[in-house]
Amino acid sequence: MKRSTLIHDLAIRYKYLNHAQVERMVELVFKHLANALAEDQRIEIRGIGTWHVKTREPRLARNPRTGEKVQVGIKKNIAFRMAKDLKFRINLNTSPAEIDKKIEMMYDNKKK
Repeated sequence: MKRSTLIHDLAIRYKYLNHAQVERMVELVFKHLANALAEDQRIEIRGIGTWHVKTREPRLARNPRTGEKVQVGIKKNIAFRMAKDLKFRINLNTSPAEIDKKIEMMYDNKKK
Protein backbone atom coordinates (compact mmCIF):
# COMPACT_ATOMS: atom_id res chain seq x y z
CA MET A 1 0.00 0.00 0.00
CA LYS A 2 1.27 3.45 -0.88
CA ARG A 3 0.94 6.52 1.32
CA SER A 4 -1.52 8.07 -1.15
CA THR A 5 -3.72 4.95 -1.02
CA LEU A 6 -3.72 5.03 2.78
CA ILE A 7 -4.73 8.70 2.78
CA HIS A 8 -7.47 8.06 0.22
CA ASP A 9 -8.88 5.07 2.14
CA LEU A 10 -8.88 6.96 5.45
CA ALA A 11 -10.56 9.99 3.87
CA ILE A 12 -13.34 7.74 2.56
CA ARG A 13 -13.74 5.97 5.90
CA TYR A 14 -13.76 9.16 8.01
CA LYS A 15 -16.06 11.39 6.00
CA TYR A 16 -16.10 14.12 8.67
CA LEU A 17 -12.42 14.81 7.82
CA ASN A 18 -11.51 16.28 4.46
CA HIS A 19 -8.68 14.90 2.33
CA ALA A 20 -6.22 17.62 3.38
CA GLN A 21 -6.84 16.94 7.09
CA VAL A 22 -6.29 13.21 6.66
CA GLU A 23 -3.15 13.86 4.62
CA ARG A 24 -1.79 16.16 7.34
CA MET A 25 -2.51 13.58 10.08
CA VAL A 26 -0.80 10.77 8.15
CA GLU A 27 2.20 13.01 7.45
CA LEU A 28 2.46 13.87 11.16
CA VAL A 29 2.32 10.22 12.22
CA PHE A 30 5.03 9.21 9.75
CA LYS A 31 7.14 12.23 10.72
CA HIS A 32 6.94 11.28 14.41
CA LEU A 33 7.86 7.67 13.64
CA ALA A 34 10.83 8.73 11.51
CA ASN A 35 12.00 11.20 14.17
CA ALA A 36 11.79 8.52 16.87
CA LEU A 37 13.95 6.16 14.81
CA ALA A 38 16.40 8.96 14.04
CA GLU A 39 16.79 9.40 17.81
CA ASP A 40 17.47 5.65 18.25
CA GLN A 41 14.10 5.06 19.89
CA ARG A 42 12.23 1.77 19.59
CA ILE A 43 8.77 1.81 18.03
CA GLU A 44 6.20 -0.81 18.95
CA ILE A 45 2.81 -1.06 17.30
CA ARG A 46 0.86 -3.96 18.76
CA GLY A 47 -0.39 -6.40 16.16
CA ILE A 48 2.09 -5.10 13.55
CA GLY A 49 5.57 -5.32 15.04
CA THR A 50 8.53 -3.39 16.37
CA TRP A 51 11.17 -1.27 14.69
CA HIS A 52 14.52 -0.44 16.21
CA VAL A 53 17.85 0.94 15.09
CA LYS A 54 20.70 -1.56 14.84
CA THR A 55 24.26 -0.29 14.86
CA ARG A 56 27.05 -2.18 13.11
CA GLU A 57 30.45 -1.56 14.60
CA PRO A 58 33.35 -0.39 12.41
CA ARG A 59 35.10 -3.26 10.69
CA LEU A 60 37.78 -4.15 8.22
CA ALA A 61 36.35 -5.14 4.82
CA ARG A 62 37.81 -6.02 1.45
CA ASN A 63 37.23 -4.22 -1.83
CA PRO A 64 35.99 -6.99 -4.18
CA ARG A 65 37.60 -5.41 -7.27
CA THR A 66 41.06 -4.69 -5.94
CA GLY A 67 41.25 -7.01 -2.94
CA GLU A 68 42.45 -4.02 -0.93
CA LYS A 69 41.50 -3.92 2.77
CA VAL A 70 39.25 -0.99 3.62
CA GLN A 71 38.07 0.32 6.98
CA VAL A 72 34.26 0.57 7.05
CA GLY A 73 32.78 2.94 9.62
CA ILE A 74 29.78 2.57 11.89
CA LYS A 75 26.54 1.91 10.03
CA LYS A 76 22.98 2.08 11.29
CA ASN A 77 20.04 0.16 9.89
CA ILE A 78 16.43 -0.16 10.89
CA ALA A 79 15.37 -3.64 11.93
CA PHE A 80 11.75 -4.80 11.94
CA ARG A 81 10.35 -7.71 13.89
CA MET A 82 6.89 -8.80 12.91
CA ALA A 83 4.25 -9.42 15.59
CA LYS A 84 3.17 -13.03 16.07
CA ASP A 85 -0.43 -12.15 15.19
CA LEU A 86 0.60 -10.60 11.89
CA LYS A 87 2.88 -13.52 11.08
CA PHE A 88 -0.03 -15.88 11.67
CA ARG A 89 -2.41 -13.79 9.52
CA ILE A 90 0.07 -13.73 6.65
CA ASN A 91 0.44 -17.50 6.84
CA LEU A 92 -3.26 -18.39 7.13
CA ASN A 93 -2.99 -20.92 4.30
CA THR A 94 -0.30 -22.74 6.25
CA SER A 95 -1.16 -25.13 9.06
CA PRO A 96 0.01 -24.19 12.58
CA ALA A 97 2.33 -27.22 12.60
CA GLU A 98 4.00 -26.00 9.40
CA ILE A 99 4.39 -22.50 10.87
CA ASP A 100 5.99 -23.98 14.01
CA LYS A 101 8.40 -26.00 11.84
CA LYS A 102 9.39 -22.90 9.88
CA ILE A 103 9.99 -20.93 13.07
CA GLU A 104 12.11 -23.75 14.53
CA MET A 105 14.15 -23.94 11.31
CA MET A 106 14.68 -20.16 11.42
CA TYR A 107 16.02 -20.32 14.97
CA ASP A 108 18.17 -23.37 14.21
CA ASN A 109 19.77 -21.53 11.27
CA LYS A 110 20.51 -18.50 13.48
CA LYS A 111 22.34 -20.68 16.01
CA LYS A 112 24.74 -22.03 13.36
